[in-house]
Amino acid sequence: MRRLLLTLAWLLSDALVFIGAYTLAYFLKVGWILSTDLPFSTFLAAVALTVPGWLFVMITMRNYGLSRVQRSLRNFAYIAYACVIGMAGFTLAFYFLKATLFSRLLLLMAGVLSALGVFAWHLLFDKFQRIALRAGTPTYPTLIIGTNREAQRLVTKLQTAKSPFTPVAILDGKGSSVKDIAQVPVLGKLDKLEKTLEEKKITHLIQCDQIEHSFNLLSACRQHHITYMLLPFVLGIIEDKVPTEAVEGQQVVTIEPRSRPFEWFFR
Repeated sequence: MRRLLLTLAWLLSDALVFIGAYTLAYFLKVGWILSTDLPFSTFLAAVALTVPGWLFVMITMRNYGLSRVQRSLRNFAYIAYACVIGMAGFTLAFYFLKATLFSRLLLLMAGVLSALGVFAWHLLFDKFQRIALRAGTPTYPTLIIGTNREAQRLVTKLQTAKSPFTPVAILDGKGSSVKDIAQVPVLGKLDKLEKTLEEKKITHLIQCDQIEHSFNLLSACRQHHITYMLLPFVLGIIEDKVPTEAVEGQQVVTIEPRSRPFEWFFR
């Protein structure tokens, strides 16, 4: 419920930021008056008609995904692309309402302001939602499997970034003398798996070690309706970024050799 309310608030606030950016562009272009050549009511109606389609593009590009790093350049590119689509939608909506064209500079200003405004708001809202999702009882309590260096690195990252995926317990297949990692308790071996899943109300499990237990862990996750994740390191993959692609519809993990710039777009 907490995640649902935050998502609805995010969508509504994004819509307001988008409308605000176009409104600001209007007054910057025509001055702080209500122009008769470009009626503000018609302009605002066109923006309002554009918002649902723009939000749909934002949703389909997963700009509201929990795992999306909002401060990345790639995320800004996704938002900018959605705002370009928004500019096109606004142009069509205004044309059908007014049956005439308007200032190209105004459209450009609105597009730039909306992209920058939405990106800045996403940075702020992401920090707020991370705090809200971890406050009190975490929304997404996460179980970590393994106590090796990669597991320690992951737990530290999740804690430092205040990730919505909140590590609440750690289990190790072979046992460990480590009592806690970044203040997350190590509860013992995998014989405590079922008890931990139920007591901690786990929603996500991340396997960082013990590849031989993968089937058992996946089976337990399916039984308890838990999201299962696997650290690439467990498979011997040491790349920082491991994208997945489709080969004739079949998803595969892809690790490419060093390639020329822009070659990725034509693979």
